Amino acid sequence: MPLILEHIRFAFSQPRPGLRGQQLMAPGYRPLDPKTYEEGSKTCRRAAVLLLLYPRGNHLYTVLTKRRHDLPDHPGQIALPGGSRDGQETVAQTALREAEEEVGVHAADVEVLGRLTHIYIPPSHFCIQIVVGYTPAPPLWRPNPAEVETLVETPISLLLDPATRQIMTVFREGRAWTVPYFAIDKFKVWGATAMALGEFITLLREACPQESQPPPQHPPILLRPVHALADNFQ
Repeated sequence: MPLILEHIRFAFSQPRPGLRGQQLMAPGYRPLDPKTYEEGSKTCRRAAVLLLLYPRGNHLYTVLTKRRHDLPDHPGQIALPGGSRDGQETVAQTALREAEEEVGVHAADVEVLGRLTHIYIPPSHFCIQIVVGYTPAPPLWRPNPAEVETLVETPISLLLDPATRQIMTVFREGRAWTVPYFAIDKFKVWGATAMALGEFITLLREACPQESQPPPQHPPILLRPVHALADNFQ
């Protein structure tokens, strides 16, 4: 039986894996020290992302974005829709506003299911909060062409498949480091986005072990280039 909304609700009634879940996809050069997290989280700048779930047929999907290649921050990377907190917004308000601005998901259509453990990023001194939401049907995408090149609709079953987790080597400060990533079509999903997804799939595997088994065949990854969706946002 594939994962359905009720399985997700049950998972969020269980304790979060926290840093243990994030560690699954953490780069080797980023040790997840609880003391560093605790101290940094007291004064960090706040941001939030939306991990949106929705059904396509009998399968749950989420949407990732390929950022424009000419953006000043994280150009060309694969990310969850989100951004910095505005004023005194709540975490959910930030995630929903940013997702609406970035990919056109109407905040009123999203049911917030819960939150994962925030990710503290020492170099930028940001705390990224991860909000998990659900819409009962695939959204009518209206991506912002100033930020997004491609939408990557990804089946959750693919993230749960151990074969999707791959390892690459990166060089920093004269040293080679192992960096895990999710191989999604032609894209490598790594860094904070992968860490957030890592905690999410760890939560699902532990709460719903039977339903989290990968199927014999995954539903397709759906790539939505922004130029092909132009009629939606003109």
